Amino acid sequence: MKKTSLLFALSFLIVSAFAQTTEADKEFAIKYLMATHQNIVDVATNLSDKAWNYTPEAGGWSAANCVEHILITEETFTGMAMGTVAQSEPSKEDLSGADGMLIGMMANRGTKVTTAPQFEPSGRWDTKEEMLTALEESRNKLIEFIKNSDSDLRMYKAELPFGQVDMVQLMLVISAHSQRHTFQMNEALGEYQAM
Repeated sequence: MKKTSLLFALSFLIVSAFAQTTEADKEFAIKYLMATHQNIVDVATNLSDKAWNYTPEAGGWSAANCVEHILITEETFTGMAMGTVAQSEPSKEDLSGADGMLIGMMANRGTKVTTAPQFEPSGRWDTKEEMLTALEESRNKLIEFIKNSDSDLRMYKAELPFGQVDMVQLMLVISAHSQRHTFQMNEALGEYQAM
């Protein structure tokens, strides 16, 4: 009887520890999504149309191109996350040790990457206001998904070009990707302001 009670108590503590970790993961992912969204809004809100659409002399993307790319990518990854949780089997493999590395890798502008054609900006939104509204709606949808998911998002995995990630990591990739392109926006705007 004592062994059963002890085993039950130990099981409860282990499950509670995992539940707390999951809540901490969700909280961090939500805060990172909110912070990177606010960074984009802060950079973009007061830009003139000329600054918003300025393309750097050496090539690259304007602030408008960056936000459109963020939106296209985010829509794809949000669908991937929702579909993965709804349709795939959970896996106990723990990938959480790579969280920091993924954030650093994705946010780093030192390594240039060519995006896949389906993520290229194409002028889908007509105005900055439409893009910022779409981004806010997209982030709210993603945050609600995280908040309301009864699934352990660490247990669901997806394959990205650089390897396998769990669904918490996919949220971190979305945020770090936004951070990367906010840096790119600032680079383009710095050149524009120096003219």
